[in-house]
This record gives sequence, structure tokens and C-alpha cells, in this order.
Amino acid sequence: MKVKYKYIVICVLGLIFASCEEFLDRPPYDNFTDDEFWMTETQTRSYMYSFYTSVFSGYGSGISHGPFLMGQTLNDDFASDISQKDLTPLEVPVSDGGWNFSLIRKANYVIENIERLDADAATINHWTGIARFFRAVYYSNMVFRYGDVPYMDHVPIISDKKEDLDYLYKDRDPRAFVVDKILEDFQFAMDNVRINDGALQINKYVVAGMASRMMLREGTFLKYHNIDLAKAEKCLLFAKNAALLAMSGPYSISDSYNALFASDDLAGNAEILMYRKYLDGVLAHSTLAYSYQDPQGGASKSLAESFSKSNGFPIYYNDEFWTAPTDSAFFADRDPRLSLCIRPKYYLKGGDNSPFAYTLSGYSWCKFMDDSKAGQKDPTFARERNVTDAPCLRLGEVLLNYVEAAYELHLINDSHPFGQEDLDKSINLLRARSGIDMPALQFVGGKPAVDGEVYDDPKRSEINPEGDVDPMLWEIRRERRVELCFEGFRLNDLKRWKKLDYLWNGINPDIRYGAYIRLDDYPDLDASVVLEDDALTEGYILRNTERQRNRPIPRNYINPVPSGQIQLYKSHGYTLTQTKEWAE
Repeated sequence: MKVKYKYIVICVLGLIFASCEEFLDRPPYDNFTDDEFWMTETQTRSYMYSFYTSVFSGYGSGISHGPFLMGQTLNDDFASDISQKDLTPLEVPVSDGGWNFSLIRKANYVIENIERLDADAATINHWTGIARFFRAVYYSNMVFRYGDVPYMDHVPIISDKKEDLDYLYKDRDPRAFVVDKILEDFQFAMDNVRINDGALQINKYVVAGMASRMMLREGTFLKYHNIDLAKAEKCLLFAKNAALLAMSGPYSISDSYNALFASDDLAGNAEILMYRKYLDGVLAHSTLAYSYQDPQGGASKSLAESFSKSNGFPIYYNDEFWTAPTDSAFFADRDPRLSLCIRPKYYLKGGDNSPFAYTLSGYSWCKFMDDSKAGQKDPTFARERNVTDAPCLRLGEVLLNYVEAAYELHLINDSHPFGQEDLDKSINLLRARSGIDMPALQFVGGKPAVDGEVYDDPKRSEINPEGDVDPMLWEIRRERRVELCFEGFRLNDLKRWKKLDYLWNGINPDIRYGAYIRLDDYPDLDASVVLEDDALTEGYILRNTERQRNRPIPRNYINPVPSGQIQLYKSHGYTLTQTKEWAE
């Protein structure tokens, strides 16, 4: 037992200390050139820990944050006054942290040297698979960010030889070519990584779950941006099959939605494929503190109203003038996830908010803490002391990846079947979660239904005037938005669907508004809280009063290659091309 406990602690500390930025940036051959390094698997495992937090960043550390909560506030889930120009730079930057091949080089170093490990073929292939998994994730992110990128599958040799310089300063490879290489890496990893390698270790199911995330993102981006429909279909089929593999693992939907995000220990949680461990005095974050101690911008009307009624129907279905004049009325008879993500009371500047801070929209997020503990004087509730574990990959997401990929394939070619069974093993498992217990979503005549009643959310056509999102796809996307809200997916989802228009108040005015309030209910309300019309005594809080967003343009969907890199190539007699959206 002591040996096992020691091993788990080593794994935990490995995942924790892998966040050391200095270690991540250190060239691999500066410290691991000795043949003795490759003598044992333990040494290889220790080296691989340095990759983990580049992919599984969790809640971040210190005062920084990962993708959760505030890591992606520029989307329609937040009532923000951020303008559209903040989405991408106005001009091509000299440098950009995303244009970085150091981790790809580290992965290539492992792949090139792992054969030196004194181990059997299965062990060699496992660690090769882990390295290729990380390389696939890194390139997936680069392709999503820049499109065409230089593809490197071995460590560059630094010399004056032309062939070495040609490789070091190679131009961007076509996106389609790089995507094929990514698929090859993911497939190798799924075929060779171990089913179980111990606590907090990447296994076959983690690889498959992440592959479903990355290939769903790539496939839908290729489809909706009219880049390559055949490649989109290939990626989506890969995403669907990868999700099925992850779903076949020893995981199930957790009995508690809140426990996924507000637990000090996620070990043993049946839904978690990978999490980041936090320990007081070793590694901590501030996400919990941000959830109730600091004033918030708050959730948007757009997000809060996307949660259905408890009967499974959208709030505006058969009631286009639906309005809730009080917070109790707004949260009554709704999808229970609403109250697990947004506190079922409005918290306004000048109002009675104890023990929580105010929020500018009235909608206060609560997903990442157990509110029953808010009044306690626990030192780990303080900023930079939070120790709740972060769910980096969970079955709930994988199920949503599966159902979206399956339906997108069906839309591309109806030879890919889609039916009730696809909903029953994905969305309806989430709706059946203990404490959620929402009615099952049905597929009737190609359209969404509840208890046999076919419906169409009027909001769908309102913010999709081109009619490019059918009712079933809208409901699949709604379920994703609700289940995964504040988990860092929404902005990338809007980009891959080519729906950044949802950030434009000309299409989606609800992003500017917060809760509906009656001023008489808040006699001490701060003067900064204003309604949509100064003459009204009740109405929606106008969160964005000054900074108006412009309609998104193609540049908002892709980043430019940093000008410093282009100049670096030029100074060595080589050409690095700019992305076409930024070349003009």
C-alpha cells in the first residue's frame, strides 16, 4: 500500500510541477543527451510530465486562469463591454505566443530517441504514442489558429548546411497535409497507448477523448468555412469514432454536476478522464475566489435564456413575449443546470449580495464552487489558495463531441445514419443525470421533439437569418452550450461554426443585456446600473452602453503569422508566407 501511495503522489506532483514554464521552454537536448537517461521507463515518464499542463492546464495557477470561467470572456456567454476589435489584433503583431514550435520539437525529440529505451516493443510504442499524441494536439491548435503551418516531424539540425537550413526555415505546409499528419498521430496513439497507465496518466481513452475534441473542431471549421468538405467529412468521422472509443472506457456520468467543478478531490469521479490536481502549499489557483469574492461582469441574457424550461422546451417556444419580472420567476421551472451555473438570485451593485460580490449583469456565475461553503473562513477560499481539482477532460464533453460529429456527418451525406439511438447515448444521458432529470430529446421526422411534440426555437431563426442552422443542429448546439458553459469552449465553437456574428449586436442584441429587474425591488441600486431605456422603471439591464461591436470579418477567424517571424526568415534568405486574410 505504501508503494502504491508513493507512486500516486509522484504522479500527482509530476502533473503539478509540469507547469514550470522554465522547464517547458528548455531545449530538450540541453539536459537529456546522456544515454543513461533512456535506460529506464521511470526517467522517460518524468520527462513526459513536462508536456502535461501545456494541454491540461485546468484552472491555471496563482492569479492566472486556464480556459475555464474568465479564460474566454469574449463570447456571447458573457455580458461584456469588450469590443469586436479585441477579438484579433488590428495589425499584424511582431510576435505571438501561439507561433511556437518548442513543444513540437520536444515531442519530436522523444519520438526520435525513444528507441534507445531499454524496453519491449509495447513500451516503446506506448511512449511514442504519448509523444505523437502531444504533437497532434499542438499541431491541431496551430492549424486552428493559423491555417497553413510549417510541419516538422523531426528535430531541426542547427548547421550551415543548405538542407538543414531549408528544413529550419521551411515555409508553411498546406492545412490539408498537416491535418492528415495529425490524424496519423492520433491514430497511432489510440492504437498503442496503454488502456490504463495509473493515476493522472494519459491512457488510450484520454487520447481518444482529446482526438474527438480536436477533430470535431477541425472538421466543422473546414465545413463551415468552405475549405475542404471531403477533409471535413474525414475529420468528423474520425471524431465520431474516437468519441466512441472513449465512451467504451470505464467512465459514466457523475451523480453530481456541481461536484465535477467544485471538488477538492476528483480521484474516483466516474466521469473524469483527466484532471489537474491541486494541493494546498504546492499548487493552487484562484477560480473559486473569482466565483464569489470579486465583482463580475456576469453572464449574458443570451446565455441565461438558452437554458430550457424544465419541460424541455425553449423558454420562447409558444410564448414569444416570455418575461420573468423577478429572479425567483426567472429561475423557476428551468433546466436545473441553470441554477448550478448561475446563482438563482440577482447580485447587483448596491443590492444585498452577502456573502457574494456583485455582478454587472445581475447573473452571477457559481459553477466552480459549492455555494453552501461561501460563508466559511476556509483559507483555501482565498485568492491563490484555491485547491479544487480541475476537470480537464470529462465524459460529458465526449458525448457532446460524439452527437455533434454524428449529426454533422449526416448533414454532409445521409449515408451516415443518425437517429434516436445517437441522442440516447449522448444528450439524453446528460439529461438523465441525477439532479438534472430533464425530459429526453427526441428525433421525430428529422426534427427535435419532447414527448412526441416537434418544436422549433424561435431564437434559432432570429439569430440565424440565413437559415443555415436547422432545428436539430440548433438543439445539439444548445445542449453543448448549456452543459459546457464557462468551460472555455464557446469562442472556439463560434469560430468553427463561422458564427462570430453571435457577438455582433446587430444579429444578437441579447449579448448587451443582463437580467430583467424592477427598480423598486432594488432601492439602493448603484447609479451605474442602467436599464435599456432610462424612462422605464423595469426592464433589462443594459450592460454594454458605450462600446459597440462591429460585424466580424474573415480576419477574426484566423490569426496572422507574426511579422517578426517573416522578417527572421527574410534575413536568412527564406520566405515565410502570411495567411491570406492578413496578406492584403
